[in-house]
Amino acid sequence: MIVLTTEFTKAPPEYVTVSLTDHGIAQVSGPDTDSFLQGQFTCDLKQLGQDNWIYGAHCDNKGKTLSTFWLVRYGDGVLIIAAKPAMEATLTQLQKFGIFNKVEIRDASADFQLFGAFGTAAPAHLAELLDAPLASSDSGHISRTDTAVVLSLGTSPDQYLCLQQGEALPVNSDLAYWQALEIERGRPALFSGTIQEFVPQMLNVQALNGISFTKGCYIGQETVARMKYLGKQKRALFRLSGHGKPVSAGATVEQQLGDNWRRAGTVINAVNRTEQHLDVLAVLPSDLESDTKLRIKDDDASLLEIYPLPYKLDES
Repeated sequence: MIVLTTEFTKAPPEYVTVSLTDHGIAQVSGPDTDSFLQGQFTCDLKQLGQDNWIYGAHCDNKGKTLSTFWLVRYGDGVLIIAAKPAMEATLTQLQKFGIFNKVEIRDASADFQLFGAFGTAAPAHLAELLDAPLASSDSGHISRTDTAVVLSLGTSPDQYLCLQQGEALPVNSDLAYWQALEIERGRPALFSGTIQEFVPQMLNVQALNGISFTKGCYIGQETVARMKYLGKQKRALFRLSGHGKPVSAGATVEQQLGDNWRRAGTVINAVNRTEQHLDVLAVLPSDLESDTKLRIKDDDASLLEIYPLPYKLDES
């Protein structure tokens, strides 16, 4: 039996599979795909080959994030994999600007089953299901079969995101298992209530290699660059864990100041590992002390502590 109470990055399970029904896929294709998206996304399309994926963000003209996503090559274009509300926000902006380019932009979610798998037995099980060998589980690699594209998203535990056409792959776990692992990875997904609220660095996108500071102009780039070079970043993404009831994206996190509590930041992603054990990614002040007591607004019994992330935040 798979237990959600364990931290998957510390005690990898044998095999967890989920259907990623909360994510969608946008497709951009045509001769201008790369040049068009290079002017839209924070990541550098020149770093995207057939055998790798890249992480990135999409901003509005004020530098606020519409989506965070995985990007893969597909046919004569790319697929953008993101949380559904974020994917829809990105689609809307791409379609607005795409009319000036030779590109086709569409919602391709119905073309694929989005399937997540992780654990010690995941490489062998997934290779058997797809009847094809997988690329290294080191993050960044891609495997392709006649019916699937498989992204290797990390190790300890080996984690895969599969875009499967045709017959659906079998699942054994609830979506919460995947969400819990993504929170442990410190990898944010934007849902309603958090879209167009934060500059990418506030979501740690730079720590996930999702921002190129050398690629040139894209929508929102001035704000992103100003935050890096003028030291304007005052907020960052934190992982919190502790006692708390279920909570939604966009909820308010409060910090204790003496006998009082005041607003500290915003929940981006949250999952309950048990009925009262809450795990959260939240945007909070960058200079927050590690022993600060935190809680969810309107849940006075909640109490959350800052947990370490698996990456460094040296750069803004």
